[in-house]
Amino acid sequence: MFLQFQSQKERRRYGGSCFIELQFCRAAEETPVGEIMQHFSNWMDDSLYVHGDSPLYTVYGAVFGNGLHPNMTESDLDMWGVTYYRREQIDGIIARAEQRKPEGYETLTAWLREAKQYNGFFILGV
Repeated sequence: MFLQFQSQKERRRYGGSCFIELQFCRAAEETPVGEIMQHFSNWMDDSLYVHGDSPLYTVYGAVFGNGLHPNMTESDLDMWGVTYYRREQIDGIIARAEQRKPEGYETLTAWLREAKQYNGFFILGV
């Protein structure tokens, strides 16, 4: 379910641009929450990608739980927008993934362990 690409060229060869992107939040720790949503850009080489046809929400919605949206509300993963998860949420996400063991959870949890060195992560919808 989760894909990693070494370059944009490799991603393009895989096919299309219909991907959901899980991206490290590189904003400084002291960045106000209201500004966090300005700290992403698409197509990072160290991101995880999920093809847009994948059942990510169905399989992983409960694993991710509530995240923060650009309008500063918290709710489920937004498959068409941006959802931000704080560093403090990562351990809970890993625990739920390891408990449920959905397809691809090993790839996700390894990536999430790396995300702990950042200020959380974003899920950028289609």
